[in-house]
Amino acid sequence: MIKKYLLLCTMLGAVLPALAQTGHPATGSWSGDLIPFTAEDNQRIRLLIEAWDGELTGTINPGRRGVEIDSVSLEAESWTLTIEADMPDGKLVMEGKLTNLGSWTNRKYRGAYTIGDSKGTFDITLN
Repeated sequence: MIKKYLLLCTMLGAVLPALAQTGHPATGSWSGDLIPFTAEDNQRIRLLIEAWDGELTGTINPGRRGVEIDSVSLEAESWTLTIEADMPDGKLVMEGKLTNLGSWTNRKYRGAYTIGDSKGTFDITLN
């Protein structure tokens, strides 16, 4: 009888961590393209978004020339994420929806952006 309880405890100990939450759905490294409405070339963008105590922060194109994100806000009811940053070409404002929240391999952030006078759409995937 004790062996059965020990086996049950061992199995629960292995299964329960898999059911735990994995963190904020916007947290992670994202990459994708800004697609302008005009005939200009697409601009590749990489986002690094972090969640600390419910606060979202991040960097655009992390590295030596990375730009810190000024503000990240999430409207949880509609999963609308808004990102603002001061880029060399002007103020970047990205507003879009997080989709496929249950997926770790196909989570998307899609919407519209403005950067200075340029406008377009974006399609960004969680890496």
